[in-house]
Amino acid sequence: MSETTTRYHDPLNLKKNGCLWILVIVGTIAGVIILPWGIQIIFNRGHKKLLPQTILKAIHYAVLSYETDYNHFPVPASDRHGPDVSLRSRDPMLSALMGEDAALNPGGIKFIDFPSAKNRKDGLWQDGAEWVLSDRWGEPYYIVLDTNKDGRIANPEGGSENQPAMLQAEVLIYSSGPDRDPKTWHDNVCSWRSR
Repeated sequence: MSETTTRYHDPLNLKKNGCLWILVIVGTIAGVIILPWGIQIIFNRGHKKLLPQTILKAIHYAVLSYETDYNHFPVPASDRHGPDVSLRSRDPMLSALMGEDAALNPGGIKFIDFPSAKNRKDGLWQDGAEWVLSDRWGEPYYIVLDTNKDGRIANPEGGSENQPAMLQAEVLIYSSGPDRDPKTWHDNVCSWRSR
């Protein structure tokens, strides 16, 4: 053992820098508390653009997962065969996807967890005994299911010179957008296009 080496080695030099380390620890704790709040503020700034498309994708994957497990879409048996089905994001489909409808989802599998609505907008709310999922403008989403299993759905935008009459899809979902009119396609948020 050399003369300069002691039994106690202080690599952080805590005796001399104790106050500095206290500031580092306090700063770390403050960062852990403030960081989630800051992320939430940043997320909420882009929330209007992000949420409708995110919800469309979540519904899409939940419906396809349900169809994979049960070999049919989450609709009553009377709607499972025949022409494609158009519906809104209301019960009984929502209860089936959330694992609450024993008739449509006998396994009780939870395929999706929807956010709660505020003032019947931007999430899940109850209309009496019925669940409703509304977009950020307060309208239930539109959902079209390929129940005849031909791999094609009539394009909700219609077959114009700019739009094909049929789309290759099993599920199409859209929101009527800020004007709440599903027939004005310039502002509708759709699962089959990025704008």
